[in-house]
Amino acid sequence: MKKVAFITGAGGYIGGEVAMTLSRDGAKIAVCDINEEAVNAAVARINESGGEARGYVADVTDSKSIDDAVKRAAQELGGLDIMVHVAGGSARIAGKEAKYLPLTEQEDYVIDRVLKVNLYGAIWASRAAARIMIEQGKGGRIINFSSAVGLMGLRGCADYAASKGGVMSLTKALAKELGPYNITVNDVAPGIVMRPQEGDSSDRALKTNVLGKKCTAADIAELVAFLASDKAGFITGQTYVCDGGRSLSMKGTD
Repeated sequence: MKKVAFITGAGGYIGGEVAMTLSRDGAKIAVCDINEEAVNAAVARINESGGEARGYVADVTDSKSIDDAVKRAAQELGGLDIMVHVAGGSARIAGKEAKYLPLTEQEDYVIDRVLKVNLYGAIWASRAAARIMIEQGKGGRIINFSSAVGLMGLRGCADYAASKGGVMSLTKALAKELGPYNITVNDVAPGIVMRPQEGDSSDRALKTNVLGKKCTAADIAELVAFLASDKAGFITGQTYVCDGGRSLSMKGTD
């Protein structure tokens, strides 16, 4: 029987690549995003490539919305084996007018949105998945997304750093709670991931890592695939930094 993976933010660049990668590895994919058009497009890509996917529109900041989507996916796809919470972002997820600012200048609505999507979203998605995995009694994988910024901090992103640092702590606590059920909990901490539309116009990603090359969504997706696989069955409570060594020299300004 194929494993079932529920992926939040699967309508986006990184989440979409994670979904395609896990699909290629043989998993049935529950594509979850707040954007219905993005959900439909991601589902179509997976199914057209020979995979199996269904779409679920949900708001990760709303616990009931996520609970309902995860339950429905488990019922329709035949269970739940893997939860990947990718949905998230920094100030830009609060709207077009939101800016990166020092905490003393940042507006409440930006801080609220960043914390709700990144940290609360991880909590709600993890809880929804854990409840089903415990009931199934066959273990599972929970993989959340933190950030190199959550590890080292970054000026102008205190809200984002706090939310991603919280995800790291959540990972450790949940690993202890869910270990007895053979459910592993880990998180992936990317550095700067270049979107296709950014092309070669920016060399920031090159200057801020020691490998001197750009990170793509595929780099992140392959790490997620490893953590979701049987090969990672004895790994839990860990933060996996995938940033080309950027965090080795972060001073809070780069």
